[in-house]
Amino acid sequence: MARPKQCRKVFVPPVAIGFKPYGCNSRKQGSIALQYDEYEVVRLLDYEGKMQEEAAAEMNVSRPTLTRIYDHARKIIAQALVEGKTLEITGGNVTFHGAFQWINNSNKSNNMKQKIAIPTADGFLWPHFGKAPQVTFVTVEDGKVIETETLTAPEHAHGAMPRFMAAQGATDILCGGLGAGAVEVIRQLGLNLHAGAPAIAVEEVVKMYLDGTIVYGDSSCHHHCSGHDHDRKE
Repeated sequence: MARPKQCRKVFVPPVAIGFKPYGCNSRKQGSIALQYDEYEVVRLLDYEGKMQEEAAAEMNVSRPTLTRIYDHARKIIAQALVEGKTLEITGGNVTFHGAFQWINNSNKSNNMKQKIAIPTADGFLWPHFGKAPQVTFVTVEDGKVIETETLTAPEHAHGAMPRFMAAQGATDILCGGLGAGAVEVIRQLGLNLHAGAPAIAVEEVVKMYLDGTIVYGDSSCHHHCSGHDHDRKE
């Protein structure tokens, strides 16, 4: 039986979810996907100029595996360039290990009014995004909290938590650790994401967020990574 793939470590998601060509009909040319781990290999080797051994260690894979990922990533990028395809960065068996914020710049009302969704339990931020028993919604206007409401979270299922938050009118998500699948759904929904927040009292973490003093930590979700063995490299 084939051995399950090890979750590849990615520091943070890319700042863009894809790229479209100019000067041709991108719909006619179609699209091609570059997975998150393929993006990360290109970032580490070609952007940061790291050696393959160092990049492999950062991604928690063997050097031969990194080489295979890199070769496939280059072929995908080359095909997008030569054939004029839209390049989408999405998917893959990865976990994010850096603190990050992803802001939807098209949300022009963000600075005036926000509805912040926070996975919680008993008044504290819950560190594992998808398995929080509650969600606290904090409405902020002109930098001041005007309403706070705590609701029972939906049953754990792929995409259930971000979709529940969006259905309640959330504009922002403030959370601890979460997986690549959740990040992708949040991006598709157009919500602002602030990940790696500390597991402290809701009032305190909101105050720090509004004051700009919050210190974001590791945004990976160590609780769950597709059920694979974390101690063994592929």
